[in-house]
Amino acid sequence: MTALVVISYIVNAAVFVYAFTRPSSAWLAADRNRSFWLVLLAILGLMGVLGIAADVAFLVGVLPRMLVPADPPSPEDPKVRANPFTKN
Repeated sequence: MTALVVISYIVNAAVFVYAFTRPSSAWLAADRNRSFWLVLLAILGLMGVLGIAADVAFLVGVLPRMLVPADPPSPEDPKVRANPFTKN
């Protein structure tokens, strides 16, 4: 049982570091809340084997959405503003 807990800590630490190092643009593209997932991974990761459930939820639910290439927004999209730092 002790080896399983140690392995779960190692796996959770690796997933937490991976999630922490993702840029904000990846979180926005995935439409997921970065703070929520980092806190969830940290808290459940301290609980040993329960952290594996959080890791699996992140790897199955969030990570695939981060890896899908986002389509560039169309210029007609009302949420897209002109870049003030480029010449048009």
